[in-house]
Amino acid sequence: MLRTRVGYAGGKEDKPTYRSMRDHTEAIQIEFDPSVITYEKLLAIFWTSHNPFSKAWSTQYKAVLWTHGAAQAAAAKRSVAALAKKKKRTPQTEVLPATRFWIAEDYHQKYYLRSRAPLLRALLGATATGETIRQSTLAARVNGWISGHGTPEEIAKDVKALKLGEAARQALTAALGKRVPALCR
Repeated sequence: MLRTRVGYAGGKEDKPTYRSMRDHTEAIQIEFDPSVITYEKLLAIFWTSHNPFSKAWSTQYKAVLWTHGAAQAAAAKRSVAALAKKKKRTPQTEVLPATRFWIAEDYHQKYYLRSRAPLLRALLGATATGETIRQSTLAARVNGWISGHGTPEEIAKDVKALKLGEAARQALTAALGKRVPALCR
């Protein structure tokens, strides 16, 4: 992942907020490098990251796969068909063309990382702004790791490539604990 941002999509009203979402759905926007990870691989992750068979109980929390362009739409529909065939059930997750994406308030961005202020400061500095946190590839990756994504091997490889300073490595090791013992070396 290069960047992730949370926000609201699918509605017709302008400028939704968490307190006034109206007809929008909570969404995540993912920016990725297709030379590093394919859209099909992202789809595989998507299907295992939620229960695609549960019915939505509200517009705010419904499961939607927003696609950008004909190629993504076709790949998404193929992945839905493959999942339905494998599980012998029809997924309830909707596949829809992407609409305007409204960025959520800063306090929603990188929620897991924000809840660990010492780690956030060690990684991005004490003066990191909401925009810095939202746009940071490092923040997106660390937020994902803290929330349980990534294998120990993937995380250790990424940490090595990121060339973090000692304070950032120590803070990250403390946050991830025994999950990634390779960082302790």
